[in-house]
Amino acid sequence: MEKILLDNVETGMELDADVVDQQGRVLLKAGVILNEKHLRVFNTWGILEISIKGGVESKEEKKNYPPELIEEANQLAKIHFQHNDISHPVIKELFDYWQNQYMDSKVH
Repeated sequence: MEKILLDNVETGMELDADVVDQQGRVLLKAGVILNEKHLRVFNTWGILEISIKGGVESKEEKKNYPPELIEEANQLAKIHFQHNDISHPVIKELFDYWQNQYMDSKVH
């Protein structure tokens, strides 16, 4: 089961897994159809990713960047973030954001 960024979640989607906070408390059970209030609660509790039934293509994937540009952005991002723990959710979000900004600047 793959998690997707909360930024890519829309109301009406169905949870594929329980959403838990950092202490392991269940905030919302699997199977719930999401609404705006749920998304606000997730933001309040610092939830960055959730699992959605059927998966969702991220906004970045929909842009269809050329593979060589993706690789270039990935290599440069690794250099810029070399002293950070990329597995940390916040750093990973910043890493991905930096890559996408770089690719957007090259495409436009």
